[in-house]
Amino acid sequence: MKQPKSETKRIQLGTAGLLCCLILLAFGSLSIRAQEDLPRATPDAEGVIYVEVQPNDSFWAIAARSGLRLEELLELNGLTENSIMQPGDLLIIGYGTPPATPTSNIPTPTLAPPTLTSTPIVPNTTICLAAFEDINQNSIFDVGETLRPNVAFTVYDETAVVTNYITDGVSEPFCIEGLTAGTYHVTRSVARNEILTTRGDWALTLFEGANLNQAFGSYTGIPSPTPTTFVATVQATAVTIATSTPQPSANNSSTLLTLLLIASGFVLLLSVAVLIFWIVLKEAPTHK
Repeated sequence: MKQPKSETKRIQLGTAGLLCCLILLAFGSLSIRAQEDLPRATPDAEGVIYVEVQPNDSFWAIAARSGLRLEELLELNGLTENSIMQPGDLLIIGYGTPPATPTSNIPTPTLAPPTLTSTPIVPNTTICLAAFEDINQNSIFDVGETLRPNVAFTVYDETAVVTNYITDGVSEPFCIEGLTAGTYHVTRSVARNEILTTRGDWALTLFEGANLNQAFGSYTGIPSPTPTTFVATVQATAVTIATSTPQPSANNSSTLLTLLLIASGFVLLLSVAVLIFWIVLKEAPTHK
């Protein structure tokens, strides 16, 4: 029994449509597999989404896969249609939220509070030096007396020089800190016509933590005589007086000569009187 021609055409059209659907499904599955094989684009740490260029890729294909228009893809990357890209290049296709940093479920241990320990305080051993104009010459740095500049100090211990310092007359006292306990010597310079009212060389014994202020006084001028010089002068004068021989003066000589002349005249008169008396007695007659 023959089928009608119209029925035959329907069967042929149905068969052709089925074949077309099978072909479209095959191509669709291949496309999906191709897309699944491509690396997935995920935001980086800054939220930028990149896609890696594959071999034989094009700007059109990348824009289509990313759901972008060609103009949007080129604008995001600052490119043009004539730009050249190579497999392995990264193209920006958008921006997203950076991936969250995974948090650990391990509880953070609670640290015990630190143990407080006292830091030992190291005592500061110091020598402070100054030179001053001792106006009243009493060896004391009094109020109103000024600092003296250009005085050279040298500080040394038993082994070496600790420091040298020249005063400026403004910033003193000059302090030497961080010294160890022991014996130190301090010397100072003396200018021309400068008279010291304190010692110019000191030996100082410092204990740990001691703070010593040493002021050196002086004045400019001619020194007054000391008691020792005065005693020596008196003694020399006494020796001179004890060993000298007094010389008679002209008045004493004249008086002595006068006394000698008077005595001689008196003796002469007495002799004449005795002689006259003897003659008179000899010439007088003798009474029987």
